[in-house]
Amino acid sequence: MNSKDKVEYKTTIANEHWRNEEFQWARILSEGNPAKGMVLLYIQKACTAFHEFEPAFKAGAIKPGQVEFFRRRLAARVKHVLVTMQNNALDKINGAVELNRILESIESAETVDELAEITEKLHAVNHTLLDSLEGR
Repeated sequence: MNSKDKVEYKTTIANEHWRNEEFQWARILSEGNPAKGMVLLYIQKACTAFHEFEPAFKAGAIKPGQVEFFRRRLAARVKHVLVTMQNNALDKINGAVELNRILESIESAETVDELAEITEKLHAVNHTLLDSLEGR
């Protein structure tokens, strides 16, 4: 990223998708809007939780009987994003409705498999929210 982007930041990420995400985070954070920065932080925490949960589930490290524990934990992450958005007048941006639907899916999931299936949906909504925060 260079000065034309208004941010001086050097990444170590080689993967183009991840590098573009990181540059977007840097642009949003450098904007100086604390509410946007916190939404970015909280949606990333939620997305990371799912991106760790899904491979652990697929590797057999999560027992089917643990659905209530993970449903509660993962829902709490998404609720935190939504409350932060609402408290800071960001609850009408693109992706907010979809994030509420994802929360409903998490809360109604009956199996750990259903929870794991939410991962890519949340990742897509993450991109929509961050694009909205950036004004795209």
